[in-house]
Amino acid sequence: MQPQAPKPSTVFLRGTLRALGAVATAMVGLRRRQDRERDFTTLKLQHVVVAGVIVAIAIVTLLIVLVNRIAG
Repeated sequence: MQPQAPKPSTVFLRGTLRALGAVATAMVGLRRRQDRERDFTTLKLQHVVVAGVIVAIAIVTLLIVLVNRIAG
């Protein structure tokens, strides 16, 4: 019996979550050189793009909420 291959949606989610971690730590500047180089070779572009969009939306939302709390 062969082990079942993971579903494509699971693979995409796992890759996107790895990319999300890579993008978040890179934005803060906490990425080690060897981790960054490993990410360049292993992460897919579509995962990084999705993660970048998620991080950008999160930052904009956080800023809007913060400004609304301070202003009023």
